[in-house]
Amino acid sequence: MMIHTTIRTALLASVAGMALSPALAQDALDPANQTAPQTASPAAPHGAFVLDPVVIRAGKPKVASDVPQSVTVVGGEQLDDIDPTHIGEVLATVPGVAGSGSGSFFGQGFNIRGFGASAAGTAGAEAGIVQLIDGEKKYYESYRQGSLFVEPDFLRQVEVLRGPGSSTLYGSGALGGVIAMETIEVDDLLADGATSGGRVKLGYASNAKSLFGSIAYGWRPTDDFEALAAFAYRKLGDSKDADGDVIVRSNTDTPNLLLKAKKTFGDQYVAFSYQHLEAKGDDQDFNQIEGAQVGVFYPGFPGWGVGDITTRDQTARLVWGWKPADNRYIDLTATLSYTNTIKDIRQGDDPSEPIMTSLLGKRDYGMWKFKVNNVADLSGEGYDHFLTAGIEVFEQDRTSTAPSASHPEAKTRSWSAYALSEVTWGNLTVNSGLRYEKQRSQPKDSLGFQTNERRFEATEPQVAAIYRLNDQWAVFGSVAFVSRMPSADELYDGSMAGAANPNLKSEKGKNVEFGASYRAESLIADGDELVAKVTYFRNHIDDMITRSGGGPNDPFINIARAYLRGGELEANYLIGAWELGAAFSVVNGEDQDGVILDSLPNNRATLSANWRATDELKLGVRSTLAVGRDKLNGSRRGGYGTHDIFATYAPQEGFAKGIEVHFGVDNVTNREYVPATWVTGPAPGRNFKLALSRNF
Repeated sequence: MMIHTTIRTALLASVAGMALSPALAQDALDPANQTAPQTASPAAPHGAFVLDPVVIRAGKPKVASDVPQSVTVVGGEQLDDIDPTHIGEVLATVPGVAGSGSGSFFGQGFNIRGFGASAAGTAGAEAGIVQLIDGEKKYYESYRQGSLFVEPDFLRQVEVLRGPGSSTLYGSGALGGVIAMETIEVDDLLADGATSGGRVKLGYASNAKSLFGSIAYGWRPTDDFEALAAFAYRKLGDSKDADGDVIVRSNTDTPNLLLKAKKTFGDQYVAFSYQHLEAKGDDQDFNQIEGAQVGVFYPGFPGWGVGDITTRDQTARLVWGWKPADNRYIDLTATLSYTNTIKDIRQGDDPSEPIMTSLLGKRDYGMWKFKVNNVADLSGEGYDHFLTAGIEVFEQDRTSTAPSASHPEAKTRSWSAYALSEVTWGNLTVNSGLRYEKQRSQPKDSLGFQTNERRFEATEPQVAAIYRLNDQWAVFGSVAFVSRMPSADELYDGSMAGAANPNLKSEKGKNVEFGASYRAESLIADGDELVAKVTYFRNHIDDMITRSGGGPNDPFINIARAYLRGGELEANYLIGAWELGAAFSVVNGEDQDGVILDSLPNNRATLSANWRATDELKLGVRSTLAVGRDKLNGSRRGGYGTHDIFATYAPQEGFAKGIEVHFGVDNVTNREYVPATWVTGPAPGRNFKLALSRNF
């Protein structure tokens, strides 16, 4: 304990002076203000494989091998290869990340390194994970309803920053890490020298049975103005297992809209963006994570029922930026944003599958946020120094027209201040950060039991360093202290069995990571390239929040101590017409009594190979091999192996130039399996996918 206290004190002292810097704050990572080199654009066109992609949300933009933490970037070409129907299909390729829901567009929950949604929790909250869309935090915690609703066709890049290394910039408590999704920009739609352009796309997937169409248009009539509009439509059906039995019924029409505009005034700019998803369907499963589950809990259990459900998800942001050419200390943005997720649940048409009355009605999760950030260039002779500092305030408001113990109404208000210093002397880069956050949660009168306002605060210091030994090798390490304050759902979720836990405390994590990265050329053959990165972590958590049992009537409690350890290894190799990839992740953990945590994902490996047969044709295969996992109830989730194949045909000349055809088959062998973090199963069976797109 004394060692931890000494380290914590040293970290606080090392960053205190930095935090008091007179520079204000700016988000250097805001997509409206990116300065990453165009040659390393994360939205690489077809045929431009990026071996070491740029990470835009780890401080100043830098390539992945130079980030002192475990990070994965899924860029434009990989997104094309996956051709996802939902965000879960993207994240399933990332080491250390596991889903906890179904194959449904509306049944996605996620877990990183054992933190987040899992078989131990049924509220859908991504505890310990920060989820961002264009820098704006998303949260949805409704019972058995999924947690993240994103149109994957609008995505240009997805970054997963594992571990708490990004807590300083993006919010306290990111014990598992950050999932950062970036939507398409005007540059992704315009050919060189063009002032306008776009893309149309049609698609089909057999499981869940879905039809898809989209159109996106970008316009830049002058150097100081640009705008983008995109519309996508999905008709979603049922997800089925390997035997052809229905897992989850979605039955939904889902239109999606994305709007962006940016106007520059000299050294200032104003940018606006808006995303809107509106999904309506009849006779959908209320439980989009597990399906109907008829008879699961007791003989004669009628299941969770089917309903006429509307899902609405909105993200709006207004950004003002100022970067005077003659003042390197100012690179300032101010962002006002609003996000909201709504589920409106009504009784379905089948009287034999009713939804419980307490689960009907409209549930609304709104959040207003204001953020001011600045990046000051403090570089001097012989060193580079960038200081990012900021302040942030937000208010979350959970409301319901039919309040229930499993969906408590509450308001949560928070304010925070943070600073991140990035200093490079020669081959050594040191990042030190400090974040202070204060939170107040206030229950509403609709709660059916007595409870009180709760207040929490967190002080989170961290330091990370990376040292480049030579042109090929670099070593890195970090120490971070993180405190995750309980969500409103955890504070006030009660049940028929009793009230919520009035003494719930914040989780407190101490995370240590170290690793090495390697990049080289002409290893085996002239012109080949290899990039590899390995990370080991140990996370000691005091007062870890979990349910006292496996069911929804069990209150949230604190485990005295929990220990997680593991690592990730990622490698990409390019030789001639071949692109080879490998990713391994291992996570193990137990509580103070040596009992294995129920939130752990499968240890697994993902292997991929792409062959560019010609300039027009690419063929690929991707395999996921997972080790089985014992569960707390004495059962065991068996290991599994799944294999996907995909192909892209893109004519390079003639009348068909600009057309791309993507074909794929997920789970080619139709394997039946259940991931360790899923509450129930099985996972979806074989899925055929076909997409046709054209640029104009």
